[in-house]
Amino acid sequence: DWLFTTPLLLLDIGLLAGASNRDILTLVGLDAFMIVTGLGATLMKIPVARFAFWTISTIAMLVLLYYLVAVFGDAVSGSDPDTVSTFNALRNIILVTWLIYPVAWLVGTEGLNLINLYGETLLFMVLDITAKVGFG
Repeated sequence: DWLFTTPLLLLDIGLLAGASNRDILTLVGLDAFMIVTGLGATLMKIPVARFAFWTISTIAMLVLLYYLVAVFGDAVSGSDPDTVSTFNALRNIILVTWLIYPVAWLVGTEGLNLINLYGETLLFMVLDITAKVGFG
């Protein structure tokens, strides 16, 4: 579902910021790349490949978050105070929750297996609710 829900979040915040279509499409493209490489990390059977794909996905996420802060932040800067405040709140929800996802993968059963499947599932469920419903 992340290939559908997260681009919608980014589209929503991009439209709120008044970002250009090019900038929104760039961010959505980075998002899709991040998700597909994250899926690759989960599907790989060779540990080195798993962590290589996780690293690529995490780097893509960091670039995405930087782009969200820098480019969309510039786009919204000339807006009215209510719009800027709403943008900042939504951006911060994305920043905080999305930074936890790669850590959750890393400590979960797909990564280092430091927490069991039930703990991992609970963590991702709370993250998804916070990141998506909280954003909404």
